[in-house]
Amino acid sequence: MADGMLYSEEDKKQMKASFLALNKSRLRELVNYARQMEYSRIGIASCFSMYKYALLLKEKLEQEGFMVFLSHCKESGLKNNDIMEGCGTGPSCDPAHQAEYLNGAQTDLNINFGLCLGHGLIFSAKSRAPVTTFVVKDFAAEHNPLRELLPEND
Repeated sequence: MADGMLYSEEDKKQMKASFLALNKSRLRELVNYARQMEYSRIGIASCFSMYKYALLLKEKLEQEGFMVFLSHCKESGLKNNDIMEGCGTGPSCDPAHQAEYLNGAQTDLNINFGLCLGHGLIFSAKSRAPVTTFVVKDFAAEHNPLRELLPEND
């Protein structure tokens, strides 16, 4: 049985903003939602391999009037061996640093832009602002995870 009592007033505000932003491209939905919620500061946590595309999103959001903060996963300087023994000395992804940076920027909303699955989970858990996903990284399926669920001839 559905129960509206499960939702706080802030939850209800978010639900209404989502409803009013429906049936648009993901970019338009994001912009409309952020405006409905009266957000002004948006953070983007990007995978390093998708950084050039994250820069495009940053530019689009700035054109829409938002203040945008961008962090790619390898900019902290953390090395693989610092957290994973035996994994080499190369740069490591650092989703906790990305969350810390965006928390420090006091963002209203954060965007997961192609972070690896586990890294996205860590980022979301450590982010003070709500997190939405803009791009799911899936190189095998050309960033379309639904492709694996559909019959091959569709």
